[in-house]
Amino acid sequence: MKKLGAKKSAVAGVLAASMLIVSALSGCGQTNTPQTQQQSASSNATPQMGGVLRTWKQYDPKSLDPTDCGDTDSYDIQQNIYDGLVMWDKSGKEIVPDLAAAMPTITNGGKTYTFQLRKDVTFQNGDPFTAADVVYSFNREASKSIASPGESYFSMIKGMDDVFTGKAKTVSGVVEKGKYTVEFDLTQPTRTFVDVLAMPYAFIVDKKYTSALPNQAALSLHPIGTGPFTFKEWKKGQDIELVRNPHYYLKDAQGRQLPYMAGITWTLGYGNSVAYLKFKDKKQDFSLIPTSDYVSTLNDPNMKNDITSLVENDYFYIGGNIKKAPWNKKPVRQAMEYAINKDALVKLYNKRIVAAWSILPPNMPGYQENPSGYKYDPAKAKELLKKAGYTNGLPGVHPMVYVKNSIRDVLAANIQAQLAAVGIKITLDGVPFPKYLDEVTKGKEDMVYGGWMQDYPDPDDFLNILFNTNQIPSNNNVGYSNPTVDKQLNQLATVTDLQKAIPGYQAVEKQILDDAAIVPLYHDKEAYLIQPWVHNSQLHPVYPYFYYWTMWIDQKAEQAATKG
Repeated sequence: MKKLGAKKSAVAGVLAASMLIVSALSGCGQTNTPQTQQQSASSNATPQMGGVLRTWKQYDPKSLDPTDCGDTDSYDIQQNIYDGLVMWDKSGKEIVPDLAAAMPTITNGGKTYTFQLRKDVTFQNGDPFTAADVVYSFNREASKSIASPGESYFSMIKGMDDVFTGKAKTVSGVVEKGKYTVEFDLTQPTRTFVDVLAMPYAFIVDKKYTSALPNQAALSLHPIGTGPFTFKEWKKGQDIELVRNPHYYLKDAQGRQLPYMAGITWTLGYGNSVAYLKFKDKKQDFSLIPTSDYVSTLNDPNMKNDITSLVENDYFYIGGNIKKAPWNKKPVRQAMEYAINKDALVKLYNKRIVAAWSILPPNMPGYQENPSGYKYDPAKAKELLKKAGYTNGLPGVHPMVYVKNSIRDVLAANIQAQLAAVGIKITLDGVPFPKYLDEVTKGKEDMVYGGWMQDYPDPDDFLNILFNTNQIPSNNNVGYSNPTVDKQLNQLATVTDLQKAIPGYQAVEKQILDDAAIVPLYHDKEAYLIQPWVHNSQLHPVYPYFYYWTMWIDQKAEQAATKG
């Protein structure tokens, strides 16, 4: 899902220090499951009401406004406050209704989607949910003044881009057809339309409440939605508290009102090493496992049964800003492809990553192991630099921005040394996640060490979103532009059968890598800990979060374990 922030104490130029991400191949009826997941089915006991989940984040989230939800930290919190029209089911194999009463009726050759809405939903302040809120939310997403980085996901809706560019005042393709009916009109049939409606940018806000706020930034500080938990407080740099929404519309299979827990508290300001110690002291309910403690934790009889392991549908990369010299020279970019020993990175990170030679991760439809045939060859890298006119290596020193944390620092330093060995000198610019986003989404960077995780299980999400010219600079951070690739990506997005589109996506991926737009580094793996008194902690198979609203806490077990 979008940019990855500070994770695992930190790897990721992009995944936020929010704990978790999961990889899944959902759209093809196949889901990647954790290697071990004791906690997700830890008990058949009757769920208990009450209890507060204690977790953490290294940094404050960027925003609690759905129009600015491009990172996993923000998303992890927002998905408890807001709902969308649809969502992924727990298997990750299909989209199901959320605020919609049913899946849409599709007419007009696949260009018109009509949704009937639930009539039993209210916002957390008591305002009723209606079609007017849906229309308002999408117009707000398209607003030129808000400039949401997620607007381009919905560019297939008639009028979205016109509002975003200031050519129109309202989105013509989102229409209220009745109090509980809304219609979406698309410019062309689009295979991924319902998928993007399950994204956080499509969360619905309260028109009456939001339009009365003094400014657009106010929603981030005082969010109101229809979700399972209500916002209570955000003390910057300290904590964020949510409390149970007693009017949430969902019930469990036995008719019990969800959510079960009384609240969630994210403590802010420390990384995974501290979180791990707090977990061991039973002062926190979750933790990722620091690399230095990985082996000992796996062998610890008191902790090994609390571990869940998983592979993540993401990829991490380095790249130069192609709009700037010397990265505008293809041989220079190709030199970097041959300069990095990815096996060295895997070893350095205790085999908790998988070397990547492709953009698409292994569990994504259309995955190819090494489309362009690159390999580690420092001599070849030097030859390519000479071909570009740099006999003695690149002149100057180039700053590489990334999300700073302990593990990321180590990996970045190794990348720096490997590049220096072939004549590419860089400096390391490790920054907090919000500053990282500000630089890369505005095209300010010289070089970037970043990452991406899926928004939806379709190669469009990695290739079109990250490498189409129309995504510069918000998502296409390296400024890659190839008119032939753009044309192919735009055509592939209209193919309604994903299986028929896959060969085209594979050809596009090969072209992007032949152009050396970025250097794939690795796909991430994860192992994290969950306290045994936390039940139903199932990870979402598509997005990086738990189903918090179905989790419950055995409060007697927690009290017995933590007393004294």
